[in-house]
Amino acid sequence: MSSFWSWWAAICTIIFFILMVGVIVKYWRSNHLADKDKVLDTFDGIDENDAPPPKVLFVSYFAAFAISFGYLILYPGIGSWSGLMNYDQSEDKLSRPSTSLDEQFESVQDTSLVSLANNTEIVSSGRMLFQTHCAACHRDNGQGAKHFPNLIDNEWMYGGSDEAIIHSIELGRNGAMPGWIDVLRPDEISKISYYLASLNQRHTDVPEVKVELGKELFIKTCSSCHGDGRLVNTETGVPDLSDNIWLHGGSIEEIQHTIRAGLNNVMPAFGGQLSQNEILALGAYITHARLQSDQRLASLDAEAVTRGEYLAHAGDCVACHSAEGGEPFAGGLPFVTPFGTIYSTNITPHVTEGIGSYDYEDFRAALVDGKGKHGYLYPAMPFTSYQYVTEQDMRDMWEYMQSIASVARRNDTNEMMFPANIRLGLLAWDIVFADRTPMNYDLPTELQGKVEDVDKWQRGKYWVAGLGHCSECHTPRNIAQALDNDRIFQGNLIDGWNAPDITAEELYVDGWNLKSLTDFLHTGHSDKGTAFAGMADVIKNSLSLMTREDIESMSYYLLAGDTNNMISDTAVVLQPKGFDDAAYAEEIYATYNQTCGACHGADGKGRDPIAPTLLNNGIIMHSDPFNTIAVTIRGLQPTYLDKDRNFMPMASFEDVLSDKKLADLITFVRLHLGAREEPVTESDVREVREMLEKAGYSGGLHVTPEMYDQRDTRINVN
Repeated sequence: MSSFWSWWAAICTIIFFILMVGVIVKYWRSNHLADKDKVLDTFDGIDENDAPPPKVLFVSYFAAFAISFGYLILYPGIGSWSGLMNYDQSEDKLSRPSTSLDEQFESVQDTSLVSLANNTEIVSSGRMLFQTHCAACHRDNGQGAKHFPNLIDNEWMYGGSDEAIIHSIELGRNGAMPGWIDVLRPDEISKISYYLASLNQRHTDVPEVKVELGKELFIKTCSSCHGDGRLVNTETGVPDLSDNIWLHGGSIEEIQHTIRAGLNNVMPAFGGQLSQNEILALGAYITHARLQSDQRLASLDAEAVTRGEYLAHAGDCVACHSAEGGEPFAGGLPFVTPFGTIYSTNITPHVTEGIGSYDYEDFRAALVDGKGKHGYLYPAMPFTSYQYVTEQDMRDMWEYMQSIASVARRNDTNEMMFPANIRLGLLAWDIVFADRTPMNYDLPTELQGKVEDVDKWQRGKYWVAGLGHCSECHTPRNIAQALDNDRIFQGNLIDGWNAPDITAEELYVDGWNLKSLTDFLHTGHSDKGTAFAGMADVIKNSLSLMTREDIESMSYYLLAGDTNNMISDTAVVLQPKGFDDAAYAEEIYATYNQTCGACHGADGKGRDPIAPTLLNNGIIMHSDPFNTIAVTIRGLQPTYLDKDRNFMPMASFEDVLSDKKLADLITFVRLHLGAREEPVTESDVREVREMLEKAGYSGGLHVTPEMYDQRDTRINVN
């Protein structure tokens, strides 16, 4: 701006400001002369009185004048005055460079994109061009969206060289994949999707044989372009299918949709719209953004990232923040509550869809205080447990979360009923129910002399109470879904299963010891049985990835007990004897042998690797028979935690045995194989069955991989 116009703008601004203030002051001074009882005029029988303007109006005007005056002093607004804050408008991402693009290129010798990326004015011009021509698809931060690639990472379908980038901008790209709906059967498409998910070790809960069958089909039909799925061809734009970057969505449903319908990837050519310098400026801006992203990743502490990954496994973040068969940490897993359904969120470092706009304090606030950028978090997020994580561990986790691949998956909308859908109400929940008392790691007086290794006990408590957040599932909740800490670890119903009582006394009575519990938590298998349902997921995604030493410390703590969780002096370890001659002679044994014996053995000791033992089984011996009843009604899919133990699926007996017969059978099994003398009644079975039927879990209706397409009809695959 020239000196003349700068002074002209400044003088006009000041004069206008003074005039406005003068007008308001004039009316303020004459305000007391108004007489509200004086009639100035009458229109259609309506009197217009000489009422004074309300004082609040004048106060508002003067407040606005004060704020405006302060702004003009602090920031640019009067001619060429830069303000006391020395604000430079070039900091604005849409600010215009001071010279034209052609003028900027006149002095440029090296037109490589890396060199141009260091030219501030060219990058600024490229930024403006990007916002105009590219941001609608690739987002204004360049991180992309579903169907549109991330431009600031180093994964480029057609290569990330200068020539490839300029070619993409100037000439566009047109990549196509045929649909296989007329060639492959639905079950074959499913098997291929399981194989692709297995390439990046995504949890699908399917047997190895299906993955192998999927691999055979993939090699037969897809290998000419994709090889074994790990082949990358930048000439034709063939992507790496073994990483976590899925342009069109990487959930099982989306992979299957892609195989069925095919793809037609088109990027328009800008060669006819943009000059060569504009294309170079666009490439410079994209390269600049990539280099900044690379610098950010390089600045992360490698040791902290490694430690943070371990801690994220310990916290089982991926299990909750990944939909069944979906991309890791991309969210979408539903949590059904009495107040509606909550969906886990995308916690990848994507700026618009994930937590890429967070800093450490934002991350810590979500993890510890239950406060996200969008409002207070529902207690489905275990911040009441994560508050016990040490500051250093939180910082290490933050380093790791910044290092993972960003996923452009938009978060699902929660389906909560009123007033639970008002997040501000969660502040009241936090005030009333969240216990912010610091964790006490002192050994209780009652345990002194009984606990030999206090350090191991304390370390186990840290894992169990904090990142392990065991109480979040195994502790009953009140009507507001807050943990009832007076009944810590006494069990809770989740998804049609009982997260069982794991108090020290229950574990003691049921015959768990340090080895059996550590084996179970670390591998999912022990001489006390096999993990299933949600616990199998916890072991697969979390506990199996921790060291045995840390798992053993958790077992040590759980077995020893703590405040409000002591073993009483009257507790006695159960000693199941198995079937004796009298048991074999009972009429109900014939029912057992026909329904259970084929897999679990005539003696109930299991048939490894077909079915686990029922003798001395932790679920059979448990004081609450709920899971034993539930598994006979709803059946059970194997968990495939161990390739050497592909246990057979367990069929539902809902339509095979009456409630009375099931009650008699379960009572018989619990008595002889679990040493539990309390009978299971017909009404007990009926109550569990009716609850499962109401929830849609009976008769084997629980979710299985074969039901993905039917399970989630709301997913946007387009």
